[in-house]
Amino acid sequence: MSKLQNIKAVKEMMAGTHKTQTRKTFAMSSKKQEVTEEDIIEKFEDGKPKIWIETDPKGFRTKVTQHDGFKSREPENSVRDQIQKLLSVPDQCPSCGKDMRDHEKELNFKFYFKRGKCFECVLKEERKIKDQGPEAWKAYENKIMLSNAEGWFKDADKEVDILKTQVKETVWGNADGETGEVDTTVFIEKMEKDYESLKKEIRTKFSG
Repeated sequence: MSKLQNIKAVKEMMAGTHKTQTRKTFAMSSKKQEVTEEDIIEKFEDGKPKIWIETDPKGFRTKVTQHDGFKSREPENSVRDQIQKLLSVPDQCPSCGKDMRDHEKELNFKFYFKRGKCFECVLKEERKIKDQGPEAWKAYENKIMLSNAEGWFKDADKEVDILKTQVKETVWGNADGETGEVDTTVFIEKMEKDYESLKKEIRTKFSG
């Protein structure tokens, strides 16, 4: 992860810790609560935030949706979202037809979201692979690790894209009222290069 230390630096810039940096924000109420670009999930056609995340002083994050004349709020990971996810689990395992809501319900759900099958099916699959010897098991472990890494890449790709946009929009200002844009081309290129190098290194490690 050391190769992504530059991303941490970008986040610090976006947090306003550098005295010459300001952030592009939107005022969302009479209290002038500001929402940063990275917290905006969806925008209206006119560019104003439609769905965004607000964080209170204690760090609690709330998803806010702007409707016609009013706003609705719910926890970032709301109970409703969790219920909808749980309801998506089928009654029977797609592989063996086992009841997904039996005494192993928790494990069945966990492995369904990860592997698309029940816990028992995963155990049987892994026993067969172990019986094939150490090399087969190692290849299986690498496959799982690579799958996990690809899932992480999907989230990280979005974060990197957001950071690139934020850096391009960065401006500086001083006590004399002078402002200007920061030339971040080299910084962005290095960030992209380091991130792509990290992905290539991980993929190579677990593809062998």
